[in-house]
Amino acid sequence: MRIDDKQLHKLSPTQLGLYLTSNDWPLKNENDRWLVFRGDHFVDIVLAKDALAPDYPIYVDHMLKTLSSATGKAHEKIAHDIYWFDRDALTIDGDARSVAFADTQEPSIRRLIAHSANMERSLKPNFNQYYTEARKMLRHFEFSQEHNGKLRHLVDSQVGEKKAFQMEIPFEGQDPGEKLPLERRVMERIATGLFMVDCAARTQDLPSLVEGYADGFNANMCKAVLDISKYSPIPVKYSVKWSSKLPVSQGVNEVRNIQIEHSHIEFLKRARDKLRERKPEFHRIEGLVIGLSALVDPQSDDADNNERSIVVLRTDRRGPGRKLRMNLGKEDYIAAHKAHIDWKTISVGGLAIKRRSGWQLADPHEFRILR
Repeated sequence: MRIDDKQLHKLSPTQLGLYLTSNDWPLKNENDRWLVFRGDHFVDIVLAKDALAPDYPIYVDHMLKTLSSATGKAHEKIAHDIYWFDRDALTIDGDARSVAFADTQEPSIRRLIAHSANMERSLKPNFNQYYTEARKMLRHFEFSQEHNGKLRHLVDSQVGEKKAFQMEIPFEGQDPGEKLPLERRVMERIATGLFMVDCAARTQDLPSLVEGYADGFNANMCKAVLDISKYSPIPVKYSVKWSSKLPVSQGVNEVRNIQIEHSHIEFLKRARDKLRERKPEFHRIEGLVIGLSALVDPQSDDADNNERSIVVLRTDRRGPGRKLRMNLGKEDYIAAHKAHIDWKTISVGGLAIKRRSGWQLADPHEFRILR
């Protein structure tokens, strides 16, 4: 995708400054009007701090010329690198000759994004609604089309910052480390799901696709991909380009030119049907709290439940997994903290799910301190 200079004029000084500092142009000076970045040989790049200033585009154009001269890269290559530095992009290629395909594809892509975001709220095999996270991501992601002998849909999003967990009681092997922003987790789930579909179809392993829904596609996401291919007479090709601003999570494969062919479609249909039939198997576990971590003040009323988590060492031994991580609301998290201090057994209900990162208790409820 060719980047027009006017697209760069819309980027904020913060976005441009982050690109510069990440490419060895550290910030050396600033005042109320300007930001000054210095490269090798004392070459400066000056940016206006106000993106609405009449001369802001002039500063951006001068930055492009300076970078091109300093690096020997073409102007167009510099513009491309700046624009995509903090953006993830999913491209979907299909047949431009099919009007029905063009008309139905974008709504299906939107459902794919929305239900990927839903899965970050609750690990369910099937949804009947959009949660707040889904509506937020539909506003955040940008959708566009290109026509060049074929129809290409481009779905991209600006990625935010990582958040570091405050480890109140660290637990080796279950440290959540830094949490990636929601928009990156949404894209990573789509990439992982596409890879899992491709592997399952090639190895004829349907159970891996169904049992792995917590990290990949649920029934809604399977249906969205099926609907994207519905009116295309040729295989639909997917590819993901990751922003260099954030690291890609361990175990997430780069999706390069994965084609959803007839064999994939049959597997997606079977996986969709299995997941629609899947009934949650809730468990009640008992155990000891051996780890607590939070992204925010644990007593904040504004925090989301997924910003507070605990690790429980299971002692009842009635179900799978000896250690489980779970996200808790404010009151339950405070109670878990007290249970750890007093070294008392807790009881909590939920859905025990095996994930790549270990066992997780989804949708925890009825948290109690026993003894």
